[in-house]
Amino acid sequence: MTLQKIADKVINELKKEKQDITPLNYSQKFCQVAKEMKVKIEECQLDYYLEKLSPYLQEEFKKHNTEDFNDFILFLISSLNRLSSGDTSKQNLILITLVKRLLQTITFLHDKEATKLANISLDRLEYITDINTIEMLKNKWFDFLTTYDDSYLNEFDAICTPKSHNLDDIVNSAIKCINEKTNQGMLDNFAKIIIASLNPSIANSVDDELAELSYELKKDPSLLLNIEIQEKIKTLLKKRVQIDKDEIKSKLDSLNEILDDLSHKLLSFVDNNFVNKEKLLQIKEELRKSNSSNFDTLKEKIGYIVQSLEVESDSISSKIQKENDLITILQKRMHRLEMALKKAKKESKIDFLTKLSSRKYLEDELKMIESAYDRYGVGYSIVFFDIDNFKMINDTFGHEAGDIILKDLGKVFKANKREADIIGRYGGEEFLAILPKTDIEGAFRFAEKMRNRVENHQFMYKDDRILVTISGGIAQRENHNSLDEVIEEADRMLFNSKNSGRNVISPSLIENGSKLEVENLSD
Repeated sequence: MTLQKIADKVINELKKEKQDITPLNYSQKFCQVAKEMKVKIEECQLDYYLEKLSPYLQEEFKKHNTEDFNDFILFLISSLNRLSSGDTSKQNLILITLVKRLLQTITFLHDKEATKLANISLDRLEYITDINTIEMLKNKWFDFLTTYDDSYLNEFDAICTPKSHNLDDIVNSAIKCINEKTNQGMLDNFAKIIIASLNPSIANSVDDELAELSYELKKDPSLLLNIEIQEKIKTLLKKRVQIDKDEIKSKLDSLNEILDDLSHKLLSFVDNNFVNKEKLLQIKEELRKSNSSNFDTLKEKIGYIVQSLEVESDSISSKIQKENDLITILQKRMHRLEMALKKAKKESKIDFLTKLSSRKYLEDELKMIESAYDRYGVGYSIVFFDIDNFKMINDTFGHEAGDIILKDLGKVFKANKREADIIGRYGGEEFLAILPKTDIEGAFRFAEKMRNRVENHQFMYKDDRILVTISGGIAQRENHNSLDEVIEEADRMLFNSKNSGRNVISPSLIENGSKLEVENLSD
């Protein structure tokens, strides 16, 4: 009933004041009368409308220090007049551009999830059509913010506690701590290991150059940090291995002399009928045929001779026993040397025959490029190549011809690869190419180019030209869940190429308009 009284009074006063009863006049007079009658009407409270404005506009209006409803309307009109439709579009464009710059900046940060979400957001902003797109991106960034976890940085506390939350400062602080904690004890232990490896394990004498470096390292282990000393160590380790190999050759020559001496004594025994002639002639014939440098074989034959010459004097038996002990010692040392040589060969970065990267180097590069994919999303593809009918070439022309073909093929690969590409011998007649930042289409173009170059290259052995072709199998990292799956897929594609008549690349690509597409990738 109170509202009816206010309404009646408003109409009477407007009539007295001879004002037209318009909606604006009525609403203003209604709020005025309600205030006089001390009746609170929500629509008449300025705060009711003021709180619906943005914080910026609320602060701007409060600067006028007024509660007049008319002034509030005029303030809104003035604000709308200042912001024309053109200004609104320009402001939106500037804000979107700012958001893009911020997202582009995020893609350079060292967080895989943030980079991935930033790239998705940039892609969506290019095709923005309605407010729902912005709302969706806003929610995704809120989810990222609420789940982001940088607690892994606490692992640096094991090295030293960083004094900053800046990633660059944290890493630099960790490097500084590592350098400070590289104490003399560690260098001393490393020096002892290097010195031990410089001493020949078979030869009794020590080369002057090896002895000099060992003395310098023993006196000052910090020399290990010097680049020139590190290179010198590599060179002298090779020299030390050669010294042991020369010593082995010398010992083998000595063993051959012993066998010759025994052979002469057998003839003497035969002439004097000291032992069974047929048995001694059999031993003599075996010694004559023996040209093996295998220590086990030599030891076995000398042991057999010792058993057959029991009638020989004590002095000869004693000499043979000593040489037998020497063989045992040499055998053990030879075994250690062979293991060291196998390890050195395995760790070599360059394949000795093709001069391409070795399998060990290829496996290390695969680990590095897989790490870059995991951390930064840097894609790559790989290609397995295999020489077609290589066994038939070896059987027809000989293994020497096969080696020449492998060498020439290495030159063809080197001449036609890009600077960023890595290609090496994976084993036998199989090769592997690692193609950074290359998709399946780019990998196919690369592999097809190599196949064509090999097919048209003149491989010569003596005066004969040998026709050589290769088959290939491709796999792209982004299409698989792990490095092992990529390798398996490329190997499977190579097998498909072999079964498809050879001299082809799988998967093959077909032309679709102006674009190449993979054909039967899942076969």
